[in-house]
Parts: sequence; structure tokens; C-alpha cells
Amino acid sequence: MIFPATHTLRFTALASTDFADIDLVVAARSSTEDRGHLPLWDDIAAANPERVAWITPHGRDSAVFSLAGLDQELTLSDENALTAIVRGRSVLIDMSGLPHSTWAPLFRAAHSARVNTRVLYAEPDRYKEHSSPISASRFDLSTTLEGLAPLPGFARLMGPPDESRCLFVAMLGFEGNRPECLALQIEPLPKVVPVVGVPGFQLEYPSFTVACNRRFLQEYRAHSDIRYARASCPFEAYKAIEEIRRDFNGYYLYLAPVGTKPHALGAVWYALDHPDDCEIMFDHPVRKPGRTSGIGVVHVYDFGVFEGGNV
Repeated sequence: MIFPATHTLRFTALASTDFADIDLVVAARSSTEDRGHLPLWDDIAAANPERVAWITPHGRDSAVFSLAGLDQELTLSDENALTAIVRGRSVLIDMSGLPHSTWAPLFRAAHSARVNTRVLYAEPDRYKEHSSPISASRFDLSTTLEGLAPLPGFARLMGPPDESRCLFVAMLGFEGNRPECLALQIEPLPKVVPVVGVPGFQLEYPSFTVACNRRFLQEYRAHSDIRYARASCPFEAYKAIEEIRRDFNGYYLYLAPVGTKPHALGAVWYALDHPDDCEIMFDHPVRKPGRTSGIGVVHVYDFGVFEGGNV
């Protein structure tokens, strides 16, 4: 895949002038995290209500879109309805306060419509530490997992043509139970290829990730197959999956985006570009309120109009 020469901008502070060329910002109306609802969007909406679409998820299958004072509830698997919102506009999706089941269908609609698209991700300043941490749960991030179910619009009716030639590509994070639970849903058990975020958001985060997933890595003897991609970069995540594809030519890929949101974005993008030989596996965690605090570096990823080509 050929990426734009300059495809990521990083900010420690944002101003409305940074997004003067964006027609529509799509963002969470509210959030339990500081980074999930940036004050800048309120300022832009106050000046021009038609430039900000506020999203309120309703479960994992629908959401209310509020634009210029008008509310509309949409099914998130309805690609035509989502495409109608973004078509003909330059779009910025703030994924920071949105669950995967909401931002991924929006990204899919932008990808389908080939509109000029940017995605924003705000790092937290810190994660909430678990009150009694163990190796698999250093941070207190989720209350429960709803279980394996497709992201809206990403369901596949056909499985792999040869179940003996499958890979489970796990984008690892701080919750070691998540890839374990997903891998067990596949029969026969596939070969596991993990992807770890290196460099991490913080210097020590890659070692935390490996420690939290120690049992999973040992059980599947996957230490020697670990791949690396910058934790904050969907473009590197995409390239890591491409390299795995080259190394395991002809294999069907199960992509488990259970690590950083930028890695999940890269995995979703890859799945959209390769719909016949891979699929997304997701477990829909219920996030704990106050799981993070503060706002760290803000990343803005420029996908252009998705006109990259194979190399």
C-alpha cells in the first residue's frame, strides 16, 4: 500500500484553524473519559452547527446522529445511510470517545464513498491502575466482555476456504484475556501471530503488553512470531498485516483488534481493502467509567480519499 507522504500530524494543543478545511467533524456527544469529548468541537459547533455531527451510541448496533439540532437514529450496519452523511464532504472522525462498533462503520462509509477522510485519536494522559493488579490486568479498563460478534457492517457469510490455512493475528493490548477468549472460538485452533505496539505511547507500555499477554503467548508458542508496529500508527499496523500476509501467502486472516485504537483502525482499514481473505473478530468490551484521565498527544491520521495502490 502506498501511503501519503505526510499522513500523521501530532498536536499537544488544538485550534479551530487546524481543521479549517474540514467540512464535517464526527464526534461523541459525551464521554466518561476526558479525551472522549474535546472542547474544540463545542467551539466549532457553536460557530457553525452544521460542521459537527454528535454521536450517541445505542448499544452496539445503532446510534443517534445529531446535526444542526436534528436527531436521527441509524442502524450502524446500514452503509447507505452512513454514506449519505459523509458523501460529498471532507470528514474528520474523532474515534477517541467512540466504541469500535460506532467508529468502524463510519470509517467504512467514508472508505466506500471515497471522501477525503481524517481520523483523530487522543491519547489519555494515564490509565487507571487495577486495585489488585495481576500479570494479565495491570490496568482497570473493562467491566465485562459482551462476547464475539461482528462489528456492524463487517459480518461475513462465508468462512475460510481451507480451515487448515488460517492465522489468528492479534493486535495485543493490556487485557490478556481478550485474545485468549477470541482464539478459542476458532476450530481448529489456528497459528497465532501477535502484533505489539512498539514504540508504545509510553516507554514502558510494550513490556506491560507482553507481560499482560504472557499466558496467551506461551500457550500458543507465539513469542518467536511477534511483529511490531508503532502503537499510535494505523499505517504501520496496516503494513505489519501486509507483511504477515506475504510471509503466509494464501492464508486466511482472523484479525483481532484488541490493542490500541490506532492498531484497530489499521486492521479495520486492511479488512476493508481485503474483504475476501480476512475478517475482523471482536469481543465488545464494556468500558469502565474513568478508565483513563487527562488528554495526552492528539494524533490526526490523513487517509486522503483512499487511493493507495499495491507495491
